[in-house]
Amino acid sequence: MRRIIGHLEQWAPLSGDFQVRDPFQLLIATILSQNTSDSNSSKAYETLSERFEVTPKVIAHLQPEDIKPLITCAGLQEIKSKRIVAISQSLLDSYNGDLMQILNLPLNEARKTLIEFKGIGPKTADILLLFVGNKFVFPIDTNIFRVVKRMGFIIDRNYERSRKVLESLIPQDRLKIMHFDLIKLGREICKPQRPRCSICMVNTLCDYGVALLKEVVN
Repeated sequence: MRRIIGHLEQWAPLSGDFQVRDPFQLLIATILSQNTSDSNSSKAYETLSERFEVTPKVIAHLQPEDIKPLITCAGLQEIKSKRIVAISQSLLDSYNGDLMQILNLPLNEARKTLIEFKGIGPKTADILLLFVGNKFVFPIDTNIFRVVKRMGFIIDRNYERSRKVLESLIPQDRLKIMHFDLIKLGREICKPQRPRCSICMVNTLCDYGVALLKEVVN
């Protein structure tokens, strides 16, 4: 894994602070990103934020019908609008709208608390914990699952088992950059159909890539 990390960091170098937007705004953006493309979720978030201030206090006093037409491009607007309002109300009632009260808890307690909110699954919780809570946890999306399975690091798509395996292999100071690098690799090269193994910078370190290149040679 360390050799893979080195190759990917040379291919897609990232620098700077990974502290991204306000934790609640990141939560809403992540919910909108579920089961849709980045471009669609970004457009939905932009439309929502242009109409309403994205804070628990504001969103909690809306109705799902207020949000639904604004996020249609992200899909599942019926479900997502209800979840966004419900989570906002719960955060406001139980934590005065302050997500950091949860994210500052010890990792396992914070994770358990986040997942208790309907609409916050393990991946969404882990994104918040890694990028806002600065916890040593590794979120796995569809692209990452595909890439690391082809590499041979995991055998199935069991989220918890896969997360623990990757957290044991990736140094803690590389968790954030590797999250981005593996997603980029999955989107641009290690695609679901017709992966571009011949130009992949880690093809000799990947079980799938080695096998595919052998077939080409033979």
